[in-house]
Amino acid sequence: MSKHKELIEMMSNLEKAEIPYAIASVFSVQGSSSGKIGDKALFNEKGKRIIGYIGGGCIENRVASVAKESLSDGNPKIIDIDLDSDLMEMGIPCGGYMSVIVEPQMVNPTLLVRGMGRVVEVLCQIASLLKFKVVVQAPKDEENRFADANQVITEPLEMEDIDFKVDYFILATHHRDDDKIACEALKKGIPYVGVVASAKKTSIITDYLLENGLNKDDLNRFYSPTGLDLKAATAEEIALSIMCEIVMLRNNGSGHPMRTMIETRESEIKS
Repeated sequence: MSKHKELIEMMSNLEKAEIPYAIASVFSVQGSSSGKIGDKALFNEKGKRIIGYIGGGCIENRVASVAKESLSDGNPKIIDIDLDSDLMEMGIPCGGYMSVIVEPQMVNPTLLVRGMGRVVEVLCQIASLLKFKVVVQAPKDEENRFADANQVITEPLEMEDIDFKVDYFILATHHRDDDKIACEALKKGIPYVGVVASAKKTSIITDYLLENGLNKDDLNRFYSPTGLDLKAATAEEIALSIMCEIVMLRNNGSGHPMRTMIETRESEIKS
């Protein structure tokens, strides 16, 4: 039986509850150290140890600080700890040296799609493949079309009633009240509010947003017509362009062809 049985069970519980956490693992020890190779511990977003053991209190405090940082920026980190250092404030030094890797386990971003049709179906498929949590709000008779979605909501859902975190919101209903829904979504603070719309409809919605007190920062979160310019002609291509835009923004990408990026770097090196 694994010595990390309880830790693994806790990881499973955290995953089910969609709670982010960081795994800290000791992978190198030289000399004397209370923490041994293979020791592990889990930390929450505040840097508090949830379960496990990686060494004494001073080691735990150092790792806890880095775990908090890793859960903030989403990047793994390696800590080299000199147990002889006065900075560790250990009193009598251990005389050892250890290394710990901290790996953040982030919650998958949530994509809420409101609407129906082929574009929405393909959006669900692509987003699911990209490890998004996909929630769709659609009519009851369309419920079975979204097999890739994590959840399908068939009841009316007002923006003010949404009690879960939404990272990306796509409005593909083509209704008369799309302007009001987009406005409510922006006021709720959703980071990305995209509307599948023509340039003319986008202009009408934008005017409505300005008339209802939204500022420049709010409009920077409004993406309509949503998606990158791929000259998309089919529903599948439209869905792809939307997910390309979301991935680009999520990863701070430029949207430029990789070839031009390489050519630019080579030009900078030569100059």
